[in-house]
Amino acid sequence: MSFGPLAVAIAVTVLAIGLILLANSGRAPRTGEVAPNLAPPASNEEMESKRLNKTLTWALAVSAFMAVGLPIYFATELGRQSAFEEKFLEESIHRGEELFVEDGTTGHGFGCAGCHGAGAVGGAATYNEAKSGVTVAWEAPALNDVFYRYDRDEVRYWLVYGRQGTPMPAWGVEVGGPANDQELDDLMNYLDSIQISQADALAQADGNVADEILKVQDAEAIFVEALEEQQMTIQEIEDAPAVAQILGNLVRVADEEINTPAGELTQLLANAPNGLDTDRDGLSDDDEAKITRLLDDAADRLGRDTLGATSIRVELDPNNSFSELNSLGEPTRDLQTARNVAAALRAELGAVAPVAANQESILAGAEAGMAALLDNQAAAKYQVDFEAIAERSFEGDIEAASRGYGLYSAYCARCHTSGWSAGLPFTVEPGSGALGPSLRDGRTIVQFPDVDEHVDFIINGSENGIGYGTNGIGRGWMPGFGAVLTEEDIRLIVEYERGL
Repeated sequence: MSFGPLAVAIAVTVLAIGLILLANSGRAPRTGEVAPNLAPPASNEEMESKRLNKTLTWALAVSAFMAVGLPIYFATELGRQSAFEEKFLEESIHRGEELFVEDGTTGHGFGCAGCHGAGAVGGAATYNEAKSGVTVAWEAPALNDVFYRYDRDEVRYWLVYGRQGTPMPAWGVEVGGPANDQELDDLMNYLDSIQISQADALAQADGNVADEILKVQDAEAIFVEALEEQQMTIQEIEDAPAVAQILGNLVRVADEEINTPAGELTQLLANAPNGLDTDRDGLSDDDEAKITRLLDDAADRLGRDTLGATSIRVELDPNNSFSELNSLGEPTRDLQTARNVAAALRAELGAVAPVAANQESILAGAEAGMAALLDNQAAAKYQVDFEAIAERSFEGDIEAASRGYGLYSAYCARCHTSGWSAGLPFTVEPGSGALGPSLRDGRTIVQFPDVDEHVDFIINGSENGIGYGTNGIGRGWMPGFGAVLTEEDIRLIVEYERGL
């Protein structure tokens, strides 16, 4: 316990005792006694007795205590307030972590980690790419260095309003989102607490550059993979009616209103146990054999053995009540194993039935996406001619040209190159413009006639309402990269951009 609360407790106690004594001194006198205010005054001898000295001593002691205690209390109060602020921040960070990690299915949270990765190291979000209609893994940026690039007001802006045309939704209550001011503060406090060191942020540049150059080198393989995935999507859409029928026969639930019969697996489970149950697991010996054969046949017809983490094929042993392990590797009673498979099949039916019902329109969209991918592959806008970049902007230095491109692609392309976040098959010419303006056809030179001013702008970013370059007015959208890139690397980006 700090001295401050102790001093308050002592002062309150002394005050209470004084009030009690004061109240007691004013009580009505007993019979035969003279009231104090009517009694003759005490003589000097009585006044200057030990009683007076004792009273004065107590008064002096209390005054000394107050004179010394109040300054000490004031000094310790500042520390107590700081400790409270630290505790409040710790609690805020904990709440922010829950908001970041949890989502609506696991608790009260926004599920940020689902896209931005555990620890905010970056990740991907499933998203429908607008121009092609193809479902892609949209690259979500790392947030463990976000405060090196944006200040808190700017980070709050993106949290409140999101980013239109991307998977990032608007979270602020002022635009219909679920996050109030306190929750946004908690989330930002958590992000602030996990920021990597500036040295680590600077050290990431080499790896980021290498990744971007590798993408260009592996372009054909990346396109082949994208085309194969889209062909698999088309095949799944074409197979949807047959798959829905197989699943429906297995797990369709009886509905008296439309007189739909229950699926075979549903019937077996509904009547369990039905006969001799040797291992007493809730399924009869005959039903265990039927379910094993039924699911084995279904897996053959579906052409796959699992639905998510659930295995379709099971081997139920009439003499073993725990024949299979669940998705967590835990022994599971045979009846529960069968119910788990039925639940997975029912969930799959819920996903594939709408596709089967709307197969024609969905298939047309998937085929249009395949055509867009093939067109993008033929156009090859993603290709990079490092020799031409070197001659145009780096006096023939291919190494500098490669690094300049890699730096631009890793740190600038997200906003300034259309399609970059959707992946290489959807990326058009570098600097074509997206959330940020186009940088092509010498526009950066028009905006920044002075190279050093261009460099300063990338180092510091924009500020809302503050001018930059030629007639530019900042909105705070352009981050500053001076804390995560060296000036030498930023000058390489500038040279690359001025050559677009």
